[in-house]
Amino acid sequence: MAYSSEDAKGNWAVIVTKFDRDDPTAGLELVKRPIPSPKAGEALVRILYRPINPSDIFALQGQYAGFQPQLPAVPGLEGMGVIEEVGASVRAVLARFTQGMKQGQRVVGAPWPSAEGEGTWQQYVVVKVDNLFPVRSEVSNEDASQFFVNPCTVVGMVHELQPPAGSWLLQNAANSVLGQEIITYAKHLGIKTINVVRQNEYINELKQKGADVVLNSNEVDIVQEVRKTTGGKMAWGALNPIGGPKSKAFPSSVRTHGTVEVYSLIGEEVLVPMSDLVWRDIHVKGFWLNVWLDSLPSHVREKKLKETMDMMAEKVLAPPPPSAKYPLVDVKKAVSDAQRKSGREGKVLLEG
Repeated sequence: MAYSSEDAKGNWAVIVTKFDRDDPTAGLELVKRPIPSPKAGEALVRILYRPINPSDIFALQGQYAGFQPQLPAVPGLEGMGVIEEVGASVRAVLARFTQGMKQGQRVVGAPWPSAEGEGTWQQYVVVKVDNLFPVRSEVSNEDASQFFVNPCTVVGMVHELQPPAGSWLLQNAANSVLGQEIITYAKHLGIKTINVVRQNEYINELKQKGADVVLNSNEVDIVQEVRKTTGGKMAWGALNPIGGPKSKAFPSSVRTHGTVEVYSLIGEEVLVPMSDLVWRDIHVKGFWLNVWLDSLPSHVREKKLKETMDMMAEKVLAPPPPSAKYPLVDVKKAVSDAQRKSGREGKVLLEG
């Protein structure tokens, strides 16, 4: 169905009809669906902005575990919008927020119902009220749409590692949007960072953002440099989204009993020296935001979501400006553009 701006009412949605590893846009179609009605415990949200993340590309390729619904389905892992309508029995639940949540309230999903095939790449989404979180007035719509995938992951990974103030945190792919947010968040907490990149052009840029040490993995021995930087104590913990031969440097660069958290899907395998596992009790574990949030008691989950929103309001976890904006109708162009962007650029946003 072709999009027409004359359609004043309706739910224009992007659906995936098939997964395609070579061309993530191959299975995308734009359709018009009925506007759903919220039931008890739900709210209808009008989506305004949606970033295209690498995880969204993986989802379109059929490689993302958090998006394996029966097709056709609506993709989109994050976004922001406003409440259009609430179910009749949810008002008491909404009162847990100091300002309350009502029609017109700006909200984000944590998470959105993407796993059920009702993601954010549509104009209207029905969401469980418990999965909505209010947007602070200081946070723009564009920034708020990027609340979940990167900022929440940053807060979650650091929470799991529990590095004390003054300790060293090691991270790979530090020039990515998430890596830059790790730098600013760690600095806010009084944690020092050792940041690994693969090109010298990123070194000064990251230092200006507050990075303490930036290393080019193509030019130096990471383990030796970490040992020298920390006076032999090694990093408290490490974050690594990239597999392959160089991944084995990260377990060797953390303290005895330390942890390396692995996230993303770049590379097929992470290498761990057996000597680090056996003699130094190094732990290598994966981090996936949805699993982490589900593991938290409700009061801790609420606290961490609030901390994330507060850090965005204070510009500690502010994403870079979007690199481009496309209307929802131009989703194929937007996805292709997002694929061409480097990991350090601002996100491509779908709007409207």
